Amino acid sequence: MTVFDNVAFGLNVKPRRARPHKNEIRERVMELLKLIQLEQLAGHYPSQLSGGQRQRVALARALAVEPQVLLLDEPFGALDARIRLELRRWLRRLHDELHVTSVFVTHDQEEALEVADRIVVMNRGEIVQHGTPDEVYDSPASPFVFDFLGSVNLFHGRVSHGKAHLGGMEVASPDHAAAADAPAVGYVRSHDVELSREPAASAVRATVKHIQTVGPVVRVTLARPGDDETMEAELSRESAESLALTAGESVYARPRKVTVFVDDYQI
Repeated sequence: MTVFDNVAFGLNVKPRRARPHKNEIRERVMELLKLIQLEQLAGHYPSQLSGGQRQRVALARALAVEPQVLLLDEPFGALDARIRLELRRWLRRLHDELHVTSVFVTHDQEEALEVADRIVVMNRGEIVQHGTPDEVYDSPASPFVFDFLGSVNLFHGRVSHGKAHLGGMEVASPDHAAAADAPAVGYVRSHDVELSREPAASAVRATVKHIQTVGPVVRVTLARPGDDETMEAELSRESAESLALTAGESVYARPRKVTVFVDDYQI
């Protein structure tokens, strides 16, 4: 079927009493095609469309019957990164215009953070946290949520009487002042790691293993002495250029923000 016929399908198969007049169907379809910016392709067939265009047509077809709830199960999963980015921003704008309640399933944390008004994080079929994107990202309820929502570095150690000793650094843990030498893990996002050639409080010494520029950011892989795990720092290109790091040199890595968990509970 053509693009027009695909979008009109749900309206054409309604029971006769509920089916709109042909002119109404045409108006509704053209209105939706204009909304998804494909009105000029109304006579085209799916084989003549790109992957992103097909996804937009599928969404318009679902919207044509004016659903109370729109269910989207990884709708952009088979598309390349650039088209995914374009479509999720387009979908966010479309949602703001139509105000249709939508449930969007995704394994892409950036997609969830950009598209959603509220996020529900599930693990093995159970809800582990829900809230606004900012609430879930800034205050993860468990190590699973923290690890799921972005690249993280782990610092193993122990916490006692409000202080956590993690991988050679000491950080305050006032919310767990009652702990007495309990095993703990500190979680630090890559973009919260600050690099310097000068020692600083709560900084750990590390060796630069690899430097990779990815568009506007530079990812620096570091090896910590006496630790099999590597850590990653994510810098702006400006910061990386001013540091002029080279592989093999020693630097000091200072986490700007550490979230500590003890037995899967945040402290």
